[in-house]
Amino acid sequence: MAGMMLAGPRITAPRMLLLNRVDFEPGCYVFTLDQPLFLMPGDQVCAEARSVAVLRASGAVERPSGDWATERWAYKLL
Repeated sequence: MAGMMLAGPRITAPRMLLLNRVDFEPGCYVFTLDQPLFLMPGDQVCAEARSVAVLRASGAVERPSGDWATERWAYKLL
């Protein structure tokens, strides 16, 4: 399983993907899915209020359940 970086208002899956989280850039926000999410090519993922929406290529809309978290990464140059 993998995560997906959402760097704009909406991102389109270029190939089949199995996700367990969606990362938001910038801001270090992460939406961890309760269950793995399978995306087909052409499916789109976008942020909605306090959720994530999946716009299927078929036209269906899904809102998978999960939890928001904030991750902070500290970078140091040695």
